[in-house]
Amino acid sequence: MEILENNPKAGKTRKRPVGRPRNDGRPQLTRHTVFLAAAALIAKNGYAGTSIRMIANEVGAVPASIFNLFATKEALLNELIGFVSEPSLQFYKSLTRLQLPVGVALYTSIFQEVHAVASAQKHFPALFYLPELAKPEFADAQDVRARLVSHYRDLIETGQKQSIFTVDFVDLAAEQVFQMTETSVIADPQRAAPTVGAQARATARYCVRGLLTNTASLDAIEAAAARIDLKIEIPDEALAK
Repeated sequence: MEILENNPKAGKTRKRPVGRPRNDGRPQLTRHTVFLAAAALIAKNGYAGTSIRMIANEVGAVPASIFNLFATKEALLNELIGFVSEPSLQFYKSLTRLQLPVGVALYTSIFQEVHAVASAQKHFPALFYLPELAKPEFADAQDVRARLVSHYRDLIETGQKQSIFTVDFVDLAAEQVFQMTETSVIADPQRAAPTVGAQARATARYCVRGLLTNTASLDAIEAAAARIDLKIEIPDEALAK
């Protein structure tokens, strides 16, 4: 990808490849940098209250630089949701390849998702609560969320078929479990579990216990999940300070 750079001496514009420093010596503006700034601003001001100019000011650029990366503000939010969700989606793929017993896979999924949400800066998971995401122009973001929920749906449906889980409505159960993994976003920190690990464990046990046909198997499921050497990798800059 290339962008145009003015060259007064030549009397015309020439192309400058993305990745080189800007004219003031700063590193080239990237999607990653914009995502970090946009997430914080949108969480603080709301989607409607955050302009491209505000995001540009935050990263020390001009609005045109943002539009070089994202055609519209809507496109930016769609891609931002994908950016925030990618660590979880990659984790689910890796977990699926392990072919674990369904109860262990579900417990591990819930534990790791809660641990990631509780460890991250709150403005990242809070993006999923934006009311604008229900609008048609955010179909891409809706699709990303649907992929996250489908991971839980597939596990619960499999467990139902194997008589490990007992649920009335698989789709509803999947949505409820996914929303439970996000509760640390709205939980009162002073009333929540004392540590991130304790919160993740409590949520995983609560959800899985509610689905199990035989609740006596919960401790064995938890013990097996504790031996899984796999976690959701959160970028350092997204971790809570």
